[in-house]
Amino acid sequence: MYLEPWLDINEYSEPHKNKLSFEAKTEIDIGHILFGKELSVIAKREDCDEILILSGSNKYIVHLTWSSNKESPPYPNTVKFDSEEELERRLQQDFKFYS
Repeated sequence: MYLEPWLDINEYSEPHKNKLSFEAKTEIDIGHILFGKELSVIAKREDCDEILILSGSNKYIVHLTWSSNKESPPYPNTVKFDSEEELERRLQQDFKFYS
């Protein structure tokens, strides 16, 4: 489903999936666009610390800092996609940059 450098989260081991989810929830603090929302990591970018998150019917790319601490908004940097087409354009750009 995903083009390189993105991989479906199911390609990773359970401990790795859990670590990504835990880090995202740790970094997101009050005032962040994702604070207090149900989060599901659905993909990870292999060449950097970005993850693709599903929250409700919305998708977001989050750049983890790996600080293992709460971050001050707007960190971790987050991009919300208002449509599947918008997300697809971003993933295509990532593929072109990566290859």
